[in-house]
Amino acid sequence: MKLLRPGRQSRTLLRAAAVVAAAAAAFTPAAAAHAAPAGAADLLAKVVVIGVPGLTWSDVQASPELTALVDQSHVGSISVKTAGPHTCPIDGWLTISAGTRAWGNVPDQACGDLPAVTDGKVAGWQTYVDRQAEHHTGAPIGRLGISRERVCGFGPGAAIAVAKPDGTVANWSPDFDATKLSACGDAIVDAGAMPLHEGRDEAREHVADLVSQARAADGWVLLVGIGQETADAHQQTLVAMQLPPDNGPRWLTSDSTRRPGMIQLTDITATVLRGEAKSVDPAGSEKAGPLDGAEIHFTGGLHTNAAAVIEDRLDANQRFEQPRPVLFAVALTIVGAEVLALVWFVLRRSPASRRTAVFTLLLQGGFYIAVFLAQATVWWRWPSPAFSLYAVTIGLSALSAVLAQVFLKRYAYLGLALAAYLLLLVDGVLGTPMQVGSMFADGPVIGGRFYGFGNSTFATLAVGALVTAAWAAQKLIDKSRVQAALAVLAIGGAAIVVDGKPGWGTDFGGIIALTPAVLLMAWLTWKGSISLRALIGVGVAGVLAVSAVAFLDYLRPPEQRSHFGTFVARLLDGDVSDVLIRKLQMAVQFFSGPAGWLMLVAVILLMLATVLPHRVPSESYREFYNSRPMVRPTLLAMSTCGLVGMLLNDAGVALPAIMAGFAVPLLVAHLMASRQPATVSPESHLVQES
Repeated sequence: MKLLRPGRQSRTLLRAAAVVAAAAAAFTPAAAAHAAPAGAADLLAKVVVIGVPGLTWSDVQASPELTALVDQSHVGSISVKTAGPHTCPIDGWLTISAGTRAWGNVPDQACGDLPAVTDGKVAGWQTYVDRQAEHHTGAPIGRLGISRERVCGFGPGAAIAVAKPDGTVANWSPDFDATKLSACGDAIVDAGAMPLHEGRDEAREHVADLVSQARAADGWVLLVGIGQETADAHQQTLVAMQLPPDNGPRWLTSDSTRRPGMIQLTDITATVLRGEAKSVDPAGSEKAGPLDGAEIHFTGGLHTNAAAVIEDRLDANQRFEQPRPVLFAVALTIVGAEVLALVWFVLRRSPASRRTAVFTLLLQGGFYIAVFLAQATVWWRWPSPAFSLYAVTIGLSALSAVLAQVFLKRYAYLGLALAAYLLLLVDGVLGTPMQVGSMFADGPVIGGRFYGFGNSTFATLAVGALVTAAWAAQKLIDKSRVQAALAVLAIGGAAIVVDGKPGWGTDFGGIIALTPAVLLMAWLTWKGSISLRALIGVGVAGVLAVSAVAFLDYLRPPEQRSHFGTFVARLLDGDVSDVLIRKLQMAVQFFSGPAGWLMLVAVILLMLATVLPHRVPSESYREFYNSRPMVRPTLLAMSTCGLVGMLLNDAGVALPAIMAGFAVPLLVAHLMASRQPATVSPESHLVQES
């Protein structure tokens, strides 16, 4: 292959770097195609929301009346996560009032009764206004009431939902009266929380009867769970039904979840308002502002088997509830095996102990692949879903480690990193189906991402991309530094595009961290060193790329924006301070116990080891650092990615810690398999020999 002349090399590389810096912007899609929202303005005269705290799909299964509604409805599950740690009924109703997640209950206390309406005003309303400010929710409670003048309320929870910003209530009745529906534009009905034990059968019958009466009002009926019955209730995604169905019964969804059969609580407000929302401040003045939810619509094929639909929804509960508890058991098993194997190796130094230790380290690397591949097994439909997930994850982790060892031997680390990189590229392009319901996703009950890459997934992708890029560059660097740098830009740029593109990874914080890391790695690969001026240029390029993605997403219609564009909208509205404060609080909460401080100390030491290798009291580490040209650029790029992610991401110190959890075992396994000292500084997240 003919090499470029030096001057043209520089221009070519700089152009390529510019392309990577703007790659995510260039790949921002046009408006995504979604099923047309089944809005009430298009189909029916009004929307009647019947809210039932604690209504589960098990209740539907146990009630012949509710079961009979399934084949007459668009169906799904609703995530009722609000701003606080628990979604009591008060939290749910305030969230519907605001259209964004609100905080109603007092932490560490029982849910309590809903406030009364006295002299046309919700009692203690100012307390709830103050609570939003105290917890920086940014929730404009009263938005629904001020935006829809003809919305009626029935029951104590509905009074909260339809109250105006000052807490006054109009068009409200303490009990449901079907004869008043004809005078309402829309209606909110509080059917009461489901009793925990006695009286639950009667409550189900009451709900079915309310649905029957509301259907006579010639409009939509949205039957939805609003929150949990108690603060310590067993959480799960609750019932969502829309009657009558348009064009046959299908699956409910919204642009805020982009998942068939899944909506969230804030979608209720967006659906009732039909794009006519106003945002209000505590003083009651009006200003334009975005809603967190999106209008509910339907998608997918027809369903005509109520029993199968109910079973599917119960399976979905298992899928979303089990991963986080099982994560602890899987991590304990893998770390325990590593500790035992490393102790055996230290004591014996035998070939068998070395092979065992290497395998357990690769087992941890394989875990970062198994987390995603496990979703293909549909474990939630197996007997004992929790144990099935545990067994599948451990089995796939071990299988990944064995295959890497057998086929790649001392370069097994590279096979695992490359597999994770390619797997997540494919997952991102397909809309992240392998992340949904995995151990690396918060899930709808916790209230995390419904689509796109989360922090743990991004950390895995970042390590896989940088290690793969380093290996490719190492193969090319002796031939041409320009070609090696271009390889870094190509491999890292692909990760940036997939991670950042709205509709794929949709990861705002991820591209903020990965873009400067890739550009820095490419520069060091090309030049071997970096000046302060070039370092500033790399930072500016990263900021411009992220800003371009966010602004282009903002230009799309509001209902099609991801959180990139939503953030810009809030920024332009001057409504971003609460968002930033909440994210900072999430990052700081890791330091509420000793584990967070230990992670911080470890991360700082690891990062210092990449910047000051000569100060590390380990000869083996210093030799490794200088062993290959691509070691230093890769270590510095990983530290940059981890540092930026820690400072600007709500995951805080957890993000670089997760990166180290994937990279360090791979490196140590590589060094041990190469018969190099195993007592190397853990930050050597690397990669290198060809």
